[in-house]
Amino acid sequence: MVINTRSIWIMGEIIMMHKEIVEKKRVPVIYTVLFSITILLYLSEAVERTKYNQQLLGYLLNSILVLIAVYLTIREIRSCCIAYKYSVIADKLIINSITSKNEKNLESIKISNILYIGDKENMPKEYNGIFRHKSYSCNVLGEKNYYCIYKNNNIIRKIKFQPSERFIDKILKCGNLKCSLIRKS
Repeated sequence: MVINTRSIWIMGEIIMMHKEIVEKKRVPVIYTVLFSITILLYLSEAVERTKYNQQLLGYLLNSILVLIAVYLTIREIRSCCIAYKYSVIADKLIINSITSKNEKNLESIKISNILYIGDKENMPKEYNGIFRHKSYSCNVLGEKNYYCIYKNNNIIRKIKFQPSERFIDKILKCGNLKCSLIRKS
């Protein structure tokens, strides 16, 4: 995770800038792919040892296992090719996706429109009913997922992302938000 903090004076007012880039590490992906292929090979061997090996059902099961292996491998490899950049610039939380070809703006949220930011356990009950959410996390092991609930054109939306606690603290301080970040020891 890359972290960069900067403050700029514009017309006598401090504007906070803070950015982080979160990307998935390749070693856990290699382990996941190898582990899933190993399990699927054992399942394929089990199918071959059954009486269904020479029947249509055996060929169908082996074909399904191969398709699952290919799907898991492609999904894990694609997840390594994307990174997310979280930024706080002035009064906006900006989330961009970074691929090898370009950088694309996914979200631009006014900090004053944020209703809640924090982990899932401390989320107020009135927001638990929002099941559809966008996920901007790389599922980096050891990193905690945070949820941001905000109002956009009188519609309440929810996103899931993986910034550091320092980044969340900057948002809470910058926006004078009423929600508090509860740390577990």
